[in-house]
Amino acid sequence: MKKIITITVIVLAALGAAVLLFVYGNKTPQQEAAQNDTVINDFSHVPGGGQLLGNMQKAGLEALSSEGTAMHIHQHLDIVINGKPVSIPADIGVASGFISAIHTHDGSGILHIESPVKKDFTLSQFFKEWNVDFDDSRIGSFAVDQNHKLIMAVNGVPITNTQNYVLKAHDEIEIWYGNKTDNPNLIKDYSFIGGL
Repeated sequence: MKKIITITVIVLAALGAAVLLFVYGNKTPQQEAAQNDTVINDFSHVPGGGQLLGNMQKAGLEALSSEGTAMHIHQHLDIVINGKPVSIPADIGVASGFISAIHTHDGSGILHIESPVKKDFTLSQFFKEWNVDFDDSRIGSFAVDQNHKLIMAVNGVPITNTQNYVLKAHDEIEIWYGNKTDNPNLIKDYSFIGGL
């Protein structure tokens, strides 16, 4: 009798584990996005799978099966928060089986636009797929207040209406957040090498 009970418990445990693996391992990308969409404003997080797909849909970006060749340009992004540079992670916009037209390959801060069609892409689309808040008053969880300011500069020149900024070849983009009384030396250019 003990043997039958032991076997029954083992079989039930195995069936339970199989059901859990099936339920949690076979989600559609949309279901994964809904479940994983809680990671926001974490500069080190690289959305993947369903979360990336959901972020791309919010940004108006298609999931491509491979990098496009009709448009191929690069920009460099620097983010400085309270005097400290923020690393831009590798593989933002890259997932198993698909890729965004806007993506990173490494941690250099170089944004790649590799699209099958020529059209305008904005910086806000990149931040939406990364799941980091960005507009004229905030970068991630850092918001403009009575003591802090936010500056976005392109090639060393401050701009406004940052959300709609159209990315251009060889832009040096700096997003600076810090003390309201500071006057940062904005980055004017970036040395693109290796055919970029």
